[in-house]
Amino acid sequence: MNVTLIAERYAKALFEMALEKKVLEEVNKDMVLLSTLIRETRPLKLFLRAPIINPGKKRAVMDEILAGFNAVTIAFINLLVAKRRESTIPEVVNQFVEQYNLYKNIIVLRVKTAVPIDQDLRGQFSSVMARYTKASIEIIEEVDESVIGGFVLSWDDKQYDASIQKQIDRMKKGLAKINLYVKGI
Repeated sequence: MNVTLIAERYAKALFEMALEKKVLEEVNKDMVLLSTLIRETRPLKLFLRAPIINPGKKRAVMDEILAGFNAVTIAFINLLVAKRRESTIPEVVNQFVEQYNLYKNIIVLRVKTAVPIDQDLRGQFSSVMARYTKASIEIIEEVDESVIGGFVLSWDDKQYDASIQKQIDRMKKGLAKINLYVKGI
């Protein structure tokens, strides 16, 4: 079965349970923290995907990691471990955060620049995008020196590239189309 489909279904079930129990905000905080933890801790990701580790041991380790999390989050993760779906936890967590953002009308705007941006520029990006999308904006910054200058904005499945690198690439393509050969000289 498709991992994305499994993740969507489990995330939807958790989302509906959190809504029903009125703990949506707490569960979302847990999921964001867990997503960060999984993304930044490679051994945890490998541990979750390891098929030879006993589910009882995985549950004990996850209970240690999840100490202080909401009871709904802990019960849900334990359910995934019991059903032998612990390898899908990273995808389920990401799907939950996406569903939460959709429910709360939040758009995650990824800003890629050559140097870190200041508060003023961050505010400008946020206000322009809020007017354009009619949604709340959450900005994630990425510093990438290959951009050279300017910026690249990404949200949902859209991208706006106003980088110097993109302009250089356009100029290269334009110059490649010019025929410099003059007949008869």
